Amino acid sequence: MVNIALIALPNALTSSISLPAEMLNAAADQLRIQRQPAPRVSLVGLTRQKVNTAGGLVLEPDLTIAASNTYDLIILPTRWRQPLKHINVARLSPWLRSQYDAGATLCTVGTGSYLLAEAGLLEKRPATTHWHYFDDFAQRYPQVELIRNYLITESERIYCAGSINSIADLLVHLIGERWGTTVAHRVERQFSPEIRRPFHSHAYRVGQTDLHRDEAIAALQSWLAKHFHQPIALPDLAAESGLSTRSLSRRFKRATGQSPLDYLNTLRLRAARELLQQSNLAVGEIAQTVGIGDPNYFSRLFRREYGETPVNYRRNVRDKLFRA
Repeated sequence: MVNIALIALPNALTSSISLPAEMLNAAADQLRIQRQPAPRVSLVGLTRQKVNTAGGLVLEPDLTIAASNTYDLIILPTRWRQPLKHINVARLSPWLRSQYDAGATLCTVGTGSYLLAEAGLLEKRPATTHWHYFDDFAQRYPQVELIRNYLITESERIYCAGSINSIADLLVHLIGERWGTTVAHRVERQFSPEIRRPFHSHAYRVGQTDLHRDEAIAALQSWLAKHFHQPIALPDLAAESGLSTRSLSRRFKRATGQSPLDYLNTLRLRAARELLQQSNLAVGEIAQTVGIGDPNYFSRLFRREYGETPVNYRRNVRDKLFRA
């Protein structure tokens, strides 16, 4: 069973705890429908005392950090105004370090990143925080690589989300990694898929596919972003890059984790997803628009990537958009 801890902190923004809780519980519901083990989500406090949130709601922790539990995922909320006030950092920091060393993935919302920095877990790592605290964070933690122009950062099982909206994007990504894209997209449909951007489009990731050092592959990725809608075969990509097809395939896979044609299809499917949400084009027209000539093949690719057909995806998004 996957154990997840939502850390209850005094003066935390309630939504930075409740939104992850609701999304994770939605994932658990989907897993139960599929007769798969659901995660155990616990509200974990620093003590047994009830916690007053910034919105006036009172939370009662299920457990405390004194318990011997180990967690697979820990989420630290953002706090109103002073990020570290009335927090026993000396007690929390060793617990965070021990959980991380035991294999936990750590996620912060907004100013929750201060707590990871205090624990020494962000040294020489990229991180972000709420935009209002950028200068304070940079001055307080000069050893951390503050990323100001991305809403999410990722580095070796440590994620920082700069806002409550971006934690929703991050959770969809983490749910997909843990339980598959079908579960992730079903959860996503319940939490405004028509307005959110995919994790990959606005996350700063160590090792992400457009931050590698292979200049030839980076140039080809830039070219593909502009020309993905055109008919493209592997020899075309090899000619554009100036590499042999064999060398291109090897270097592209090493740099991005995908084959050139899989990467091309990823770009096409992301564009198609946007068109399904925002246009009235027929599915066949969308397939043609993004460069996939066969509508049946397009539907198979889309279903494999997103867990449902293009028609069902559009219907579910429009149902939420116009009837909610």
